[in-house]
Amino acid sequence: MRPRTTSPDKEAGWLSCRTCGVSIRERVLKRGESLRCKRCGEVVMIHRTDDSFHASCALGMTGVCMALLANVYPIMTFAVAGNTQSNLIITGGQKLIDQGYWPISVLVIFCAIAAPALYFASVAYVSACCLGWKLPAGRFALHVAGFMESWSLIPVFAIACVVAVVKLDMIGTVAWKVGIGWIVLLAAVSLGLSRVFDEDSAERRLEGRP
Repeated sequence: MRPRTTSPDKEAGWLSCRTCGVSIRERVLKRGESLRCKRCGEVVMIHRTDDSFHASCALGMTGVCMALLANVYPIMTFAVAGNTQSNLIITGGQKLIDQGYWPISVLVIFCAIAAPALYFASVAYVSACCLGWKLPAGRFALHVAGFMESWSLIPVFAIACVVAVVKLDMIGTVAWKVGIGWIVLLAAVSLGLSRVFDEDSAERRLEGRP
């Protein structure tokens, strides 16, 4: 779910292409149809059924559970000169705090822990609202999901772990632990959720539009 740019006339049935900004008349789509921008070819609107919201709700709840597991299990152990240390996701943030890098530490902890959990939880909540569950503040949760997606960097964190192991292996002994498996699965769920969940479709469903 990438951030969308909407035109001032959205209430009047107009959408704005998030790539080139051209205004496009909103239409009622049939199953399997999509609305593309004539200027750049970007997909502006996709027909969504209840199946897509079932999938995004399930992936969102799965992501919340995996985020918890990824944070409680160690990612790797690093041994050098007889000293062995287990590393969790939060370990990097703690080390930055110890070195006095508070702003960077807060950013790392937010992007690797808080933002992913809030993103998965808010998407699951919005999807449940779109499926007819009588839950309050669905529109607010949708805004939270849109904001948190840009800050949820679990796929980037998974790649960074692999790069870090290559570097650390030059000066010590590195052993993968079960936590890296949960991070890789969490990254896959995050990528899958970005393909299934559509912010514009959810907004229309919350507003009672087709």
